[in-house]
Amino acid sequence: METFLVIAVLVIVGGIVAGIIASQQEQEALSKMSSTERAAYLKKKRNRQASLTWGSLNPALVCPHCQARGKVRTKGLKVKKGISGAKATGAVLTGGVSLLATGLSRKEATTQAHCDNCNSTWHF
Repeated sequence: METFLVIAVLVIVGGIVAGIIASQQEQEALSKMSSTERAAYLKKKRNRQASLTWGSLNPALVCPHCQARGKVRTKGLKVKKGISGAKATGAVLTGGVSLLATGLSRKEATTQAHCDNCNSTWHF
């Protein structure tokens, strides 16, 4: 058990050190760039992060809140929605054992949309 804890601590510390080194290298690279190169790099980095978080830009969608076109990002999600009748029936029949494996709520596919202009998020 002690060996596992030592290894876990080393992995965490290694990750933190690697993050610090990467940050310092990025700062050094940014300091060598011109202002236009730096602005383009930071914009690309923000777009990459936004794509990971909110999904890709959908040029056809119009934001229902601010009416901006081409600023809406969409991403497919599975969200929990209420209690599944089939799972509840299975739980009753198995004495609750099936709940350990499947849970009680059902998951439903939905689309998350986020507007970069007004920063609102909604699902449809």
